[in-house]
Amino acid sequence: MVGRTDFCSYPAAAAGVESVGGYLNIDFEKIVQLEPDLIFQFPNPENRRKLESLGFKVVDIPNETVAEILDGILRVGSNLKQLTQAQRLCDQIKDTLKLVTNEGVHRNDSISAILVVGRQRGSLANIYLAGGDTYLSEIWNVCGGINAFQEVDMRYFPVNEEDLLKRRVEAILEFHPAWSPMTEEIINQKKDWGLLNQMAAVQNNKIFIFTERYFVIPGPRITQVAIKFSEIFKTYRAK
Repeated sequence: MVGRTDFCSYPAAAAGVESVGGYLNIDFEKIVQLEPDLIFQFPNPENRRKLESLGFKVVDIPNETVAEILDGILRVGSNLKQLTQAQRLCDQIKDTLKLVTNEGVHRNDSISAILVVGRQRGSLANIYLAGGDTYLSEIWNVCGGINAFQEVDMRYFPVNEEDLLKRRVEAILEFHPAWSPMTEEIINQKKDWGLLNQMAAVQNNKIFIFTERYFVIPGPRITQVAIKFSEIFKTYRAK
């Protein structure tokens, strides 16, 4: 591997590879200097057009849903002539998802949660949620939960406080890799939700803030997401 993006930080050895920028600020000149034989990218028609015009082979790797993540792993394996290894990895992911599947939970017993992928630090401004057609929502469903905004036909969308109060929200799951994982910081961020103390999640202090980057970088580590969600579900329902 001769190049990576600013977001490719796993495994640790990736830090030693040259970065070519991020999704919206790609350094095309640096890519030309690195002379890669193959470029994997999150689907972006404009970037594909530019890269192919420079003579590079580009392979799109969609990763918004669990099915797309698995398909993406197989695409990478196929293009790198490591399909057997890629299939083995996919099987391991499927096994983990099957392990945490809570088939015995009926809809009325499920935990209705919101999946917060963005908000202004220190307030409830600019809240963005993940909809039903996302890997975060799918994995929460597998573990026995329900996305409180499951029916929304957008993958990521803004909501206001009024929207939230209209829903049954028993748990708040937040994903903020830019926030500090320090206990005091997390406690302070949870306090922001006190403005919506009518919600069951706030009343029962069922607010979970995750700062690990793997939650928002879909890939093989969705197994860790599944395990964390499963633990939350078990803790929430524990008597």
